[in-house]
Order: sequence, then structure tokens, then C-alpha cells
Amino acid sequence: MGLYEDSLTAFRSGATGQAEELALDLLSKARDGGDVRGEVDGLCMLARVALRRGDYEHVIALAGEARALARRAGERRLETMPIHLLAVGDRMRGHYSEARLLYEESIVLSRQLGEDRLVAAEHRNLAYVELHDGNVDRARELFATAAALVRAGPYEALEPYLLQDSAVVALEDGDRDRAVQLVLATQVAFATAGQIPDPDDAAEQDDLQSRLREL
Repeated sequence: MGLYEDSLTAFRSGATGQAEELALDLLSKARDGGDVRGEVDGLCMLARVALRRGDYEHVIALAGEARALARRAGERRLETMPIHLLAVGDRMRGHYSEARLLYEESIVLSRQLGEDRLVAAEHRNLAYVELHDGNVDRARELFATAAALVRAGPYEALEPYLLQDSAVVALEDGDRDRAVQLVLATQVAFATAGQIPDPDDAAEQDDLQSRLREL
């Protein structure tokens, strides 16, 4: 595997410091070699690290720099991850209108590029924006669409996230027992995969568990 793949593996396993070191190495080598793709990837990995540390302004800055690089290079495919991270940064800051527009842009671009996995993932991310913005029915529609897209893939790596989404929907339906069962199933699924949730989803899990404790 290359530096980017190694960094992503470390990040998903929870080794955030190692992911950061590898991303910095990737970024340095890419800049020395004039490798725009490597530079975008390095900036995006550092944005992920900043996201896990709760530094959302830094996420926006890094992702914005990555997107600007991709635009100057005329590489639309390289814009997909920066756009996604810009959306996540705004979502985590509670800037739902901005996040909505960015997720919708990401879905359109990903469809054009044939990035079907990202299309599926962004539908569920957009669902959380709608949920937090009070649009529960729209969130349900988006969760259902995301689940259908994942299973049509199939994209096994997203299955634990679908369990989490189902727990959220169950709680919205007033079915606390089912929500609790699905939360436990989500935790098992992530542990089995040897991963921890992405930072935005970890925040959603924390919110979900907090709501369940209050019932």
C-alpha cells in the first residue's frame, strides 16, 4: 500500500497520531515531486485528523486548500473528498444550510464520476443534516435511499453505519428497545471490522446514546 492507504488504515483503526505522521510525509513528498493528487490526499487526511480532534475550522481550511488545488489542476475527481470534508466541517459546526448544499453538490459530482459508494454515503450524511435541522420525514427518505444504494453495491464497509442509521430511525419512531438493540449491534459490527466510526458518526452515536439515556 502507499502512504495514503496506510494513513487511511491507521485513521480508521483509531491510530490518529500515526495517520497524521503518514499524511504529513505524503504531503511533503507530493509537494517536492509536484504531485497534485498526493498533495490533495495529504491535505484531506490532515483534515480528517483535525475532524477527529474537533478542530472544525482547521478542517474547513485544509479541505478548502485541497479543493482549490484540485480546481487549479482541472481535476474534478480530486474535488470529491475536499467537498465531502467541507460538508462535514460545516455539519459539525451546526451550519446546516451550508452543509446541505455541499452534500448535494457532492452527490451530483459523485454520480457524474461514477463514484457510487460516495453517492450512497452522502445520502446518509445528508440525512443527518436534515434530521438535525428538524426535517425528520426528509431524513427518513434519505436514510432509506442510502440503505438501498449500499445494499445494491454492495458496500460491506458501510453496513455498520446502516445499523446506526436504523437505530436513529427506531428512536424517532419511539421504539427505544429496538434502538438500544441496534446501537449494540452497531458497536459489535465496528469491532468485528476492526474499525472505529468516522468522527462525524461517532458524534451521532454519542448523541443517540445520550438521548436513549434520557428516556
